[in-house]
Amino acid sequence: MAEYKKLTQKTLFNSWLNWFFFNGSSQSGERMQGIAFCHSMLPVIEELYKDKEEKIKALKRHLVLFNVEPQIGSVINGVTAAFEEQRANGAEIDDDTINTVKVALMGPLSGIGDTLVPGTLIPILLAIAIGITKSAGILGPVFYALVYPIVIGLSSWYLYKFGYSAGLGGIQDIMQGGKIDALTNALNVLGLLVMGALSASYINLSTAIKYTSGEMAIEFQKILDNIFPGLLSILTVVVVWYLLSVKKKSPLWVMGFLFLATFAGVVLKIF
Repeated sequence: MAEYKKLTQKTLFNSWLNWFFFNGSSQSGERMQGIAFCHSMLPVIEELYKDKEEKIKALKRHLVLFNVEPQIGSVINGVTAAFEEQRANGAEIDDDTINTVKVALMGPLSGIGDTLVPGTLIPILLAIAIGITKSAGILGPVFYALVYPIVIGLSSWYLYKFGYSAGLGGIQDIMQGGKIDALTNALNVLGLLVMGALSASYINLSTAIKYTSGEMAIEFQKILDNIFPGLLSILTVVVVWYLLSVKKKSPLWVMGFLFLATFAGVVLKIF
């Protein structure tokens, strides 16, 4: 009876390291992250297959188009490692099956990853880092430079291991059970709270308009502060949101608009 081939933790960790550090190192229009994915599978292939021809076939089946948000997408690497292990032990898993599963998971996991990482996690960490910078200087950038890779690294490694241990079925159960949607919604709310607090702290717009009659001077900013403190600041946020989300203007266009509006307001003594 043939000995069962089992991937070691060292091999799995090396496979994940290859993906974590090199997922964007060899992008191409033909294969996207395909070469990086194949590089990730190298330790797995080296341990499972001893025959040179088997290794060549294994490398070729992973040199195909692959593209996913790399942090959340590491779960696909784990699932593929499990498939390779099963195949090396005689399971009837052909090349098309492995590649079909990879393609099927790329889209949903990219959508989740783009929402959670660049859409939520990074803005939250940047907002916290900006707040720290305001009060503690260089500690803000240091905080971001340390916390981001640690959080991303631990999450990516956990997802790789989860993909390997749970397999395709476990991932489908989670994606269809609504847990991902609940997590995404919770993080979106947290992100909005952080960005709202950041806007209130760093956007400070006031008007210089005042009415003078003899010795009487009425400053409109004081009236606004008594009615709605920070009204002009929150209106600025609303205008920026409107231009970005509704009018679909580019961030560069919006920054130019704010610069010109502020410059004109100061010259006309409105702001």
